[in-house]
Amino acid sequence: MTKLLRLVVVACLWVCFQTYPAFACRYNVREIGFVDFETEQYHIYGYINGDTPADVISSFREMLSTELVDTNIKEEIIDIDRGKDHPAMEYLDLWGIKSFPAAVLVSPDGQSLPVAVAEPGQPFNHTLRSALDDIVSSPKREEIIRQTIESYGVVLLIEASQSQENEIARQAAFDAIKKISSRMNSMPKVIDNPPVLVVLQQELLSREKILLWSLGLDADKVTEPCAVVIFGKVRWIGPLLKGREITEPRLSSILSVIGADCECGLDREWMQGTMLPVKWDNNIQTLVAKTLGFEPENPMIKMEISQILKHGQATGRSFRDIQSIPDLPFGYPKLVVEFDSNSQTQQAYTDIPNVPLPQAGVVEPASEASVPPEDKSALQRSLYFVAGLAVLIIAAGLFIAFRAARRNL
Repeated sequence: MTKLLRLVVVACLWVCFQTYPAFACRYNVREIGFVDFETEQYHIYGYINGDTPADVISSFREMLSTELVDTNIKEEIIDIDRGKDHPAMEYLDLWGIKSFPAAVLVSPDGQSLPVAVAEPGQPFNHTLRSALDDIVSSPKREEIIRQTIESYGVVLLIEASQSQENEIARQAAFDAIKKISSRMNSMPKVIDNPPVLVVLQQELLSREKILLWSLGLDADKVTEPCAVVIFGKVRWIGPLLKGREITEPRLSSILSVIGADCECGLDREWMQGTMLPVKWDNNIQTLVAKTLGFEPENPMIKMEISQILKHGQATGRSFRDIQSIPDLPFGYPKLVVEFDSNSQTQQAYTDIPNVPLPQAGVVEPASEASVPPEDKSALQRSLYFVAGLAVLIIAAGLFIAFRAARRNL
């Protein structure tokens, strides 16, 4: 009888421990950021008319379809003589385009940019290929891709001409990275490497026109330093911070979202962000899957995360609004972080004492008598676990007592 009781108790414990993890989310916001639902795509519209040579039209169609493979940019050719009611015709009037072939790039946020696909005296194929190469790739975007895969995320600092303002913004970014680095061991899921700082120097702005345009900036009109946070599949999260808006608390609060649990009660827009225009081929995707430990393009994974996002909040507030930046809890232990000031990309290296730290994530300001949402959730799961275990053990005890009573009859 003792042996039977022991087996029943072990079975009960096994069932409880197997069901308990179902209450927790399997993913953090960083991991969700690598899943692409293709809901927010860039579009490039190519325009032709009745006077456009047939060989130019053929090359236009072929190059758009081949050069944009493995990108988040969808192409479409519009014959302006036949498609006068096409919604994209508005961009011709907006930019005063009268010569064809022509092209306009449109972002998920609705901003547009004319693309020079034809130049007098230059072969059309050469001009078009050069334009498309600039759209899908650039040195700084390649660096950002590498860092978002290898690290927690990226703080992109765009420098202006004033060195003093640049240094103030740089220090704010260092301090934010330092704060997040000190919290990484306490986050719902461990992320191996802390955030990094990637700097776009003022003299390189002209080479990164598409990157800057996708962030809402004009390379020729950057008059003060700007900063954005990028994570996952090169997703821009939070608002564009300019000048005095670039502070450690703001950057820390945005960065804290990336390490939060996917069921932290965060507005679902904050968990997705907007992708920059990039080329993301199979080699990059293979590296991502190896780093994450799962394939984010797996249909089952996509379905699961899609359900998580559907149950997220929808506050109606734009995550581009500075006022919507979530609050960050303070009171973390001090941490010494060393930086190489001569490096364009700054990496934080941490030596964190093994002490309990507050859970990462977004918490609403609470009174002394209130309990944060994360703590309530953890408490509820613990209570469910204990109650379920107690019920199973009591049931097992009653069953054994009943069997013993029958044998004594």
